[in-house]
Amino acid sequence: MVPHSPPAALRRPEGATGLLRAVLVAVLLALHVRGFVCELRVIRTSSMTPALLPGDRILVDRMIFARGLPRAAVALLPVREVARGDVVLARSPEDGRTPLVKRCVAVSGDRTARGRPVPPGALWLLGDHRAVSRDSRDFGAVERRAVVGRAVAVLASRAPGAGLRPWRGWRLSRLLRPVR
Repeated sequence: MVPHSPPAALRRPEGATGLLRAVLVAVLLALHVRGFVCELRVIRTSSMTPALLPGDRILVDRMIFARGLPRAAVALLPVREVARGDVVLARSPEDGRTPLVKRCVAVSGDRTARGRPVPPGALWLLGDHRAVSRDSRDFGAVERRAVVGRAVAVLASRAPGAGLRPWRGWRLSRLLRPVR
């Protein structure tokens, strides 16, 4: 008969080294999630009113428009192309860095309201509040590869200028509202 030995005792990581490891793992996991899966953004302008208000904290799905994935991954993940009506997060074509949250109103091959054809590999993005929106009417079509993800939901909303009191200015009616 083989003697039964008790399992090895679990040990806590020791001191600062253990804490440093835990923090490093948490940071790497957060960077991975933000870089590839989802992202949180705060709406700063009124260009998407009434769909999105200044102060809305939105969740952006970064996986839905992923490109270059293996076929097996595409079959398992809800991946698709940008469609008319999607509210997307894109990098501005003017500087390649500034984030834009706009609605896709035309895709490659469509004609815009001004009669321009949207070139291959591009999208026509407009703000819902057209009077104050800086969008494709100003800088032209946006390349598809500049699209980072799709705005999915308003997680929370706080009116700008609510002051330093953390309990003031929250718009509870917008809590967990899907972006349409």
